[in-house]
Amino acid sequence: MSDTKSKFTDTFQMKLGQFATAMSANIYVTAIRDAMLAYVPFTFIASIFLILACFPLEGFNNLVSSILHCEAAVWQGKLMYVHASSLAIGGLLVVMTMAHSIAEKMKINEIQVTVTAVVNYLILTPMLVTDAGKAIALNSVSAEAMFCAILTGIFTAKIYQFIDGKGIKIKMPDAVPPAVSAPFESLIPSFGAIAAFWIVRLILDAMGTNAVALINNTLGLPLFLIGGSIFGAAGAKIFEQLLWFFGLHGGSIVSGVMTPVFQVLEDQNRNLSMMGQIPTNIISSSFYSHFASVGVVGGVIAALIVAKSRQYKEISRIAAVPYIFGVGEPALFGFPMMLNFDLLIPFLFSNAISAVIAYVAFALKLVPVATGLVQLPWTTPLLVSGALVTNSIWGAVLQLVQLIVATVIWLPFMRKADRRILATENGGSAEE
Repeated sequence: MSDTKSKFTDTFQMKLGQFATAMSANIYVTAIRDAMLAYVPFTFIASIFLILACFPLEGFNNLVSSILHCEAAVWQGKLMYVHASSLAIGGLLVVMTMAHSIAEKMKINEIQVTVTAVVNYLILTPMLVTDAGKAIALNSVSAEAMFCAILTGIFTAKIYQFIDGKGIKIKMPDAVPPAVSAPFESLIPSFGAIAAFWIVRLILDAMGTNAVALINNTLGLPLFLIGGSIFGAAGAKIFEQLLWFFGLHGGSIVSGVMTPVFQVLEDQNRNLSMMGQIPTNIISSSFYSHFASVGVVGGVIAALIVAKSRQYKEISRIAAVPYIFGVGEPALFGFPMMLNFDLLIPFLFSNAISAVIAYVAFALKLVPVATGLVQLPWTTPLLVSGALVTNSIWGAVLQLVQLIVATVIWLPFMRKADRRILATENGGSAEE
């Protein structure tokens, strides 16, 4: 029986490892992941200014207005400069990070591909006709246009690579320094990419639509239906944990596909909150980071409660502190949780169960949906993150409930695993 189990485990691990390796080696998936990681810090920075500009306490706003001797709308408007230059142009930022990331992986001119991708993105962007002339609406280059930005970065790089690979470029004499010759050599590849996107724009105009609407309705809508549902979010979390269980970096692999979806949903919530309306998307980046990840920490707490073996006692104490900030590697490799079949069930499903609990609480309006105004790093401690992203103490209460449930789920499994370790430490057999 043990040999059969071991053979199944080895086969499954090999197949899963092959899949994860293929995903990790896929330049498009890794480019999306890297592009989103480069964009994320700006969401945190902008959130600080956005919190101050949209602070929910009228007393705070009146105090600042009295200190600055001006109306609240004046100083709030100045704080919004940062938001308008970062979160509000999320699509524009992502097209730059995406183009740079994929050009780097394709080993083509990163600067020229990035600039060309920005031009192509703006070519596809609808224009507003105003009394002052033509203008670009911020929502046309916001996170809602993120899928358009990602595809623009990919296809710009592909077209550039194709033309450049054919050797169709202006060749400068060898004596010309590379810094001078590179822009001239990129002229024809960039022209080809821009011409291709211009033709696409003309076709879309003739169809009476635009790239953002077309992509969101064809590619984006199915992704939103999957990723924006509790089934999609919980399923993504289970798959992420499955990868971690076999020693693969589940977060990196899953985030490359799901992060753009969650970020767009987060941005929609933020826009509604800024207009004084109630956010409608339960599933979002904040939900996935701060409510769908309250699970494995229950294993550490369970070990602190029931562990009698020296190993589990020491590991639980060591792992407890970093887990306050969401750092789980000491627990993952210390107990270990990875490849520990005694802990497989809670390891796979505790996060997903937490996600379902949170979803029900939000759906029943027991807790306000995450506003989108505050985007926190995943290292923000529990309770603090819940209160901030929902702008309500009930967000912290929800996380506390999730933490208790997760701990209860882990207790019997952690007790069983601890007994095996204790038996080994006492010189007995680890097998029951």
